[in-house]
Amino acid sequence: MGPASRYAYLHGRVSLMGARLLSETALANLSQVPADQETELLAAGGLKPPSEEQTVGAMRSLEQRLISSLLADIVVLTRALTGGARDFLIYWAYRFELSNLKTILRAKLYGESVATVREQLFDMGPFARLPVDELLRTDDVTELLRRLEGTPYADIARQGRRIYDEQHEPFALDAAVDRQYFAGLAKRSREAEGGGDPLRTLVGNLIDRINLLWLLRYRFAYGLPAGETYYLLIPAAYRLGGNELQRLSQLGSFEEVIANVPPPWGPLLEGAQSAAEVTLRLERDTWRLARSVMARGVFTTARAFAYLLLREKELRQIRAVVKGKRLGVAPDLVREAMGLEAA
Repeated sequence: MGPASRYAYLHGRVSLMGARLLSETALANLSQVPADQETELLAAGGLKPPSEEQTVGAMRSLEQRLISSLLADIVVLTRALTGGARDFLIYWAYRFELSNLKTILRAKLYGESVATVREQLFDMGPFARLPVDELLRTDDVTELLRRLEGTPYADIARQGRRIYDEQHEPFALDAAVDRQYFAGLAKRSREAEGGGDPLRTLVGNLIDRINLLWLLRYRFAYGLPAGETYYLLIPAAYRLGGNELQRLSQLGSFEEVIANVPPPWGPLLEGAQSAAEVTLRLERDTWRLARSVMARGVFTTARAFAYLLLREKELRQIRAVVKGKRLGVAPDLVREAMGLEAA
């Protein structure tokens, strides 16, 4: 299959998969319809109806099915890609494996049993790279990070080990893992052929969003000093560059930061009262941007990435509505958890 054939195939696959995404109206209906009427709506999104059970195990199983569904989409999209574009989309899948890594790290920190940890890990299928058994056999966090240096996560391991040696703080270790991962995502987006400006815009939107949220959380929820907050942010300059993030980190209150965020984020966040509200406004902006990229007719790596962002949003919303309904949460609160616009 030549490059033209590959792109034609991928263009077709992204269009078909995008057409399968549930509309906002269909998602809103999911929060209203009885459980026995969910089947048709979920089938339209390529999912089987969930169990009626409310157990932790059932919810964990649902989480695994949603992640497996997303990973299966990534397998299809990467099948005909090569080089940097393929590396970029595969790297995106590894976010879920980082969740496994952080679960194992926390288990080592707090002395949880191996059996308990195994129950919490997601099956990564063809994207599994962590030597789980080997990591579970380690005696402590230091040894675990040293073993991790012999894996594809060597950069994350070295950064985490340095932070842990300096601070011995679980939070700092967790933050270091995320920071290094997203720095890697920015690097791979620059190396992805066929990405161009739309991919840079999408990744930039995502990283600016994460940096803003981390800045607010670190400064005003965890009370970290300005210098430490800035150090923990992702070192990738998009619309929010290093100077802007450093300036915002030095402000003394949540309200001051919101009032001083530059465009385009400033007007979008005007009047926001909480980190949750900031999160929702920024996420909606990411979804709007992804839909805009998806609507373009020409295939690019950015269009495939936009589809994955929207698919993940959809799966998160389905998880919220299923969990909310099984727990008897009021429909209005379920809609709020789904991030839907007010009815």
